[in-house]
Amino acid sequence: MENKKSNYIFLSLLTLCTLCWHKSFATSGALHHPLYIGVTGGYGSTTWEGLVPSEKDQNIAMNLSTPTEVTEGGNVWGFFGGYEFNPFFALETSYTQYKDARVGFESISLFSFLNNGLTEFTTHTETVNLMGKLMIFIPNTEFRAYSSFGAAGVHRRDVLCDQWRLSPTFGIGLNHDLTPHVMGEIGANYTAGYGEAQLNPTDVYFPFLYSVFIRLAYRI
Repeated sequence: MENKKSNYIFLSLLTLCTLCWHKSFATSGALHHPLYIGVTGGYGSTTWEGLVPSEKDQNIAMNLSTPTEVTEGGNVWGFFGGYEFNPFFALETSYTQYKDARVGFESISLFSFLNNGLTEFTTHTETVNLMGKLMIFIPNTEFRAYSSFGAAGVHRRDVLCDQWRLSPTFGIGLNHDLTPHVMGEIGANYTAGYGEAQLNPTDVYFPFLYSVFIRLAYRI
């Protein structure tokens, strides 16, 4: 009798979990439309300003090798696509372009000396990401909170460098199926950069990247 009762409770819980899973699966839109593509827009920034010494640390020696002024940050845009294996996990790839940064130097700097008297350059940054996305439903809502992690190919292009570098990248956000075919999302992303302590740090520097964005996707 006790075994029958335990089996009944087990089967009841299993049925309940299955129904909840199915409801979540159907709500997410992934049951019939797991593949999606979309566009991204928002605000982001590189971190070239990190190479500029603070006002108290600026001197002739520092100004020979480091930038003295940076203008960066602004609109970011891109596109993305992914596949939801279930409502709780997706694999996603994306492309994001950041606003160009302007990096300025003193006329006595090594950069100016080595580049025919130039005192500034403009640098372009873009990324191609491959990320896994873990999602959970927020209780009593149809919104899902997510965290994502993966690898980013970061492309820096300017007069000093035209190279790609592989870096770790992370994200957080919320998404919601507005209709069975349309998904909306808000989120934030961080991508690690790279630097070396050397006489001309701008030669090898890859900026750290931050962005906040809104996304709109179409489920195929």
